[in-house]
Amino acid sequence: MTGFIGLQGFYKNNDKISAKANTFLNEELFLFPLYKKINIEGLSLTDIFPIADTKLELYCNKCKKRRIFDFLLIGDNYYFKENKPINMGGYYSHAKFGGIFEENKYFYFIAKSDCGHNLIILFEIIDENNIMKIGQSPSIYDMNENINNKAFLKELGEEYAYYYKTACSLNSFNSNIGAMTYLRRIFEKLLVECFTENEDDLNMKMSDFMKLKMDEKVQELKLFLPNLMFDNGFNGIYSKISDGIHNLTEEECQKIFPPLRMAIEEILIEKMEEKNKKARRLELGKNLQNL
Repeated sequence: MTGFIGLQGFYKNNDKISAKANTFLNEELFLFPLYKKINIEGLSLTDIFPIADTKLELYCNKCKKRRIFDFLLIGDNYYFKENKPINMGGYYSHAKFGGIFEENKYFYFIAKSDCGHNLIILFEIIDENNIMKIGQSPSIYDMNENINNKAFLKELGEEYAYYYKTACSLNSFNSNIGAMTYLRRIFEKLLVECFTENEDDLNMKMSDFMKLKMDEKVQELKLFLPNLMFDNGFNGIYSKISDGIHNLTEEECQKIFPPLRMAIEEILIEKMEEKNKKARRLELGKNLQNL
């Protein structure tokens, strides 16, 4: 691979460039989708590369908690060209990028956490104003604390959890229309499950239920579904998800995915809370009968 830069620091005249806070490395960058342009117009080398002792607090999926990651210096800092390491020396003495993005195609960062776990993030240079994240380990999904620390995932059951995690994973890879299809599967499974649980109280067969339009299914199950689904805003979730799948672009779906995901989360949480409440009351009723 030609044009590969391993840059964890910069030297000028064999001395470190004066310390400056890094304005490029932040948690949002590690959660940003792959294969999507990142505009760096106006940034200098010292804004992007960790020239000082750059540290960042990030979620560590292996530890299941936030840790401090220290961005590493690799040897004496080398400029890689045609698979041959060449000492950088004072090559980058300009405030702007200059020839760096004309002669190279990739750069990366490596960091180690205070728990000993590592991360690496790889970028492709598109032009002097744009780069693209093309690789990362741990993955964007694994570094998302909100996804991995969801307590309700343990209670969702295998199928619900699979749909939810797949939706979040697709979103992290900028496949937002695909992510919306899995949110829709959660919604549809919710209705089928609700029908099955209350079939004795419904004057309808499953085959007839499945022929109904979505709004008709919701109305048929209104007495048994989480109340939240009928609140203002929540009652249009399915139509918004379907609109995203059939009519919106990836960019448009990316904007509406987070609130729709959170709405689905709230519905599932209310469903589980109601289920747990029924179980508690049933257990209490048995205990009272045995007094």
